This record gives sequence, C-alpha cells and structure tokens, in this order.
Amino acid sequence: MLFDTHAHVLSADRERYPYSTLRGGAQAPVSPVVFAVEDLVREMDAGGVAHACIVQRATIYGYDNRYALDSVAAYPARFVPIVVLDAQDPASPGTLKSLAKQHRLGGLRIVAPQLTEKDTAWLDSEEALGLWAAASDLGLPVTVILYRRNNEAGRAALLGVARRFRDVPILIDHVGVPHASTPETRFAASQGVQYVVPPPPGFGIAESVAAFGELGHVYFKVTDINFDRLEDHHYDSAAFVRSLADRFGAERLLWGSDVGQSPAPYREKLERLRVSARLLSEEERAQFFGGTAHKLYGKALGQAG
Repeated sequence: MLFDTHAHVLSADRERYPYSTLRGGAQAPVSPVVFAVEDLVREMDAGGVAHACIVQRATIYGYDNRYALDSVAAYPARFVPIVVLDAQDPASPGTLKSLAKQHRLGGLRIVAPQLTEKDTAWLDSEEALGLWAAASDLGLPVTVILYRRNNEAGRAALLGVARRFRDVPILIDHVGVPHASTPETRFAASQGVQYVVPPPPGFGIAESVAAFGELGHVYFKVTDINFDRLEDHHYDSAAFVRSLADRFGAERLLWGSDVGQSPAPYREKLERLRVSARLLSEEERAQFFGGTAHKLYGKALGQAG
C-alpha cells in the first residue's frame, strides 16, 4: 500500500483561496503552478497510491488551512489534512482543538515564519510549547520543517522538544539533513545558500540527525527533495535510504512526494521511490511505502491505525 505523506495542493480559485504569507500579508513568496486536489486524485489513481496527507502549503496560504481542509472533505477516504498554525500565537492551541472538533485532522505542521539563523522561538518558546501540549492532548502527530539557514539551531531545539513530548509522534520533513532543506537549489544558489551533499556511505546523517536515534517517536520523512539533491550529485538514493534504515530502522521512515512543490511529474516521483527502496527487504519496503504512515494516520482516515 502506497501512502504519500507529503502532498501539496494549490487551487486555481484565487478569490476563494487567496494567497497569504506566514503571519499575514497578501503576496506569496513564490509563483506556484496550479495543482488542484482533483489533479492529485488523478495522479494517485494512475500510480496506485491509496492515501495521502494533504500538507498545508504554508509559503502560499500561510495559516489559512481552508483549501487543505476542503480538499480532504471532498475525498475523506483518500486524504488526511496536516494543518499549519502559528506556534507563537497564544490562540493557536485553542484553534487546533477547535479544528480537531470540526475535522478529522491528520496532524499539525510547525514552520518558521522567518528564516532567522538562531531563532527557535517558533519551535520551543513558551507559546510554542503550549501548541505542542495541545497536539499531545489531541494525540496528533507533529511535523517540523527545517531550512538550511535555521537547520542547526532548529535541530537542537527540536531535540529538546522531542525529549519533553515523548508521547507525540514527530516527523522531520526531508529527513532533516541540512543538504535537503528547501528552497529549490538554483534559487538557493542565487541567495548564497549552497547545498553540499556529503558523500556515501554516511551522507552526513551521523553529523546531523543521529542524536534523534534514541527517540523512537521521531520519524524521518524521505521526500523527492532528498532524491533531487542526491541525483544532483550522482549519488545512489538507495544507499541513502539503506543508511537511514540501518541507523533508525525502516519503521521510522516515511515517503512523501512533495508534489505541488517539487517539479518532477508524479509518475517520476513514484519511480524514484521504488529505485530508492531496492536495498530494503520486503518488510522494510512495506513499512517505508505506507505501513508506518498508516500506523500514524490510519485513525484520521477512520481506519485502524
């Protein structure tokens, strides 16, 4: 069973679903293509993908989760929503609990509103910890994305949070290794940000995210961004996934296409996934492809987790 844990959808209806930056504003920082939920359903059907997490595209819609929630409501048997809230807004814990009463949420995603190198208040301030506590009360998984600029400080802060909230499943987007952090490589280079991928067999995993190894409730989302970076350096994605599985266990790895952001066609993303898993056993592959995702998100689909 294939379960895509990282799909973005983008509506063509800008009046109904206007763009908004994080903490307000009206202009999206990037110019996206349209990729409606109907497009996602069509691509999933063609590729044999059973379910997906619709992850709020925070850089397009900010904290306005309506399109993600409406998309899931249109296809409740296929999708679960991952909403984004402002962790530094004291109202967010109440908002999360209200959303959970109205919708069958899959989880929460926490995103830095500004890419400040040392700032971690968006992740571990008193206000942010209140949002973590609300997610804990609701039994919701929490996803965190780290960017290249805030990766080191963010990883350290997240480690502290993970040790505090051991009952909360935590997913780290794009594995959390610095070289897989968004934005897109060419844009990053124009901003003076370089993505240097450490070579195999280690791929820089030990130097970055190894400290999470002792925390079995922390999971690693392997996405098309990871595959993009590896392909740019002509490295074997299967060796990368095998290294992750050897260190953390395949049961802590999940796949996400990053469709709606990463440019490759969906069918190509699925082929990359299969190539990346060729060094896994059949049981490990089943966990990576969807078994672990079903354990975390099956309840939100109305199924046994």
